[in-house]
Amino acid sequence: MLGRMARHAGWIGLLIQASLAGAATSPVPDVMPDPLTLETALTFADHPHPRLQAGQAELDAAMAEALDAQARTGVQSWIEARLRYTDPLVKYPGYTNDDNRLGIFLAKRLYDFGRSDAAVTAAELDVSSRRLLLDETRQQRRIDILQRFFDVLMADLEFARYNEEMAVVYVALDRLRDRHELGQVSDIAVLEKETEYQRVRRKRFESQNRQRLTRSRLAFAMGLPGQLPANVERPISLPQVQRKLPPVEELQARALADNRGLQALRKALAAARERVDSVRAGDYPFLDARAEANKYSRPRAGYDNWRVELNLQVPITTGGRTDAAVARERAEVYRLQAELADAEEQVRQQVLELWLRLDALRIQREEMTTASEYRELYLDRSRALYELEVKTDLGDAMVRLTETERDVLKTEFEIALAWEQLDLLLGRSPAGEETPTNSAEESKP
Repeated sequence: MLGRMARHAGWIGLLIQASLAGAATSPVPDVMPDPLTLETALTFADHPHPRLQAGQAELDAAMAEALDAQARTGVQSWIEARLRYTDPLVKYPGYTNDDNRLGIFLAKRLYDFGRSDAAVTAAELDVSSRRLLLDETRQQRRIDILQRFFDVLMADLEFARYNEEMAVVYVALDRLRDRHELGQVSDIAVLEKETEYQRVRRKRFESQNRQRLTRSRLAFAMGLPGQLPANVERPISLPQVQRKLPPVEELQARALADNRGLQALRKALAAARERVDSVRAGDYPFLDARAEANKYSRPRAGYDNWRVELNLQVPITTGGRTDAAVARERAEVYRLQAELADAEEQVRQQVLELWLRLDALRIQREEMTTASEYRELYLDRSRALYELEVKTDLGDAMVRLTETERDVLKTEFEIALAWEQLDLLLGRSPAGEETPTNSAEESKP
C-alpha cells in the first residue's frame, strides 16, 4: 500500500512539473538574435511552438490518465453530515425530534484480479510513448530550423551570384551602347544584350524576394514569426561533412531498434495489450474494504459508532459489456500491429534512401571541390590577361567562380541536413554533437 501511495505521489509530482514546464517562460530569448548563427538558431528548437505545445498537451493528458488509473486503487476518504427532523410513531423516553449524524468514511479496493494493475501499466506505457513522440517532435523542429537556416544562406548566395552577373552584363551593355552611337554595332546586337540584361535583372529581383521569403520561414520555424533575421552568419565548417558512412545494413538494424517513433508505437501496442487484460478482468470478482466512524445526536438500536467491513462482489452476468470491451481493445491491438509493421518498413526504406543520398553527395562534393579549384585558376588566368590588356572574360569568370562556390556550399548543406535526418531515424540525440563554428562574414537581405 505504501509503495502504491509513493508511486501515486510521484505521478502527481511529474504532472505538476510538466505543467509548470509548459507554462514557464523559455530561457531562449524572445527576440531575433543579430547576428544569427547556426548554433544559436538551433537552440530555438525548444522555444514555444504549436507542434511542441500540442505534443506537451498530449503528454500531460497521458500523465493525467496514469493518475486516474492509480487513483482506482487508492484510499478514498470523505465526510458525511446529516441534519434530520423526525416524528417517530413510538415515543420512547428521552426521545427528540432531531436525528443528526456526522461521519467519516474510508474505502479502498484491495484486490480486483489484475484489472487495476493492467490499467496502471497501460497508462504508464502511454506516458512513455508520448514522451518519446515529444522528443521526436523536438528533434524534427531542429531539422526544420536547420533546413530554413540553410535556405536563407542559399538565397543570399544566389542573390550575390545574380547581383554580380547583372553588374557584369550592365557594363558590357553600356559599352555596347557607346559603340552603337559610333555606328560600330547594329541595333539587333544592342537589343540582344539588353534582353540578356533584363533576364539577369529579373533573376536578381527574384533572388532578392527569396531572401525575404526564406527569412520569414526561418523566423516562423524558430518560433519568432515576423522577426526576420538581418544578418545570418555562414558556418565555417559542418562536422557532418567529415562523418564516415557505415554500411546500410548496420544503420537499418539500429534504426529498427532505436527509432523513437517505432519505440513509441511499440509502447502503445504494449499498452493496448494491457488494456485487453484490464477489460477482460471485468468478469472477475473484486474485494473492497470500508471503515466508518459516526457521531449521532440520539441513540438508536441500528446505529454504530464505528464499522469495518470487507465486501466481495462476484459478477454473474455483464450483459455482454465485457466481451464488447475486449473486442474493441483487441481491434486496437491489431491496428497498432499493422501500423508498427508499416512504420518499420518505412523506416528501413528511408534509411536506405538517405544512405544512397549521402553516398551520392560525397561524390558530388568531390566534383564540386574540383570544379571550384578549376574556377579559381581560370579566374587567375583571366585576371592576368586583363592586366596585360588582352581581351578576356574576367567578369564571366568571376560569376562562374561565385556560382561554383555556391554549389559547393549547397552540397555541404545537403550533406549536413541528410545526416540530421538520418540521426533522427536512428534515434540519436544531437545534443552531444560538435556545433559548427561561424565566420565573421554576414549576409544581409
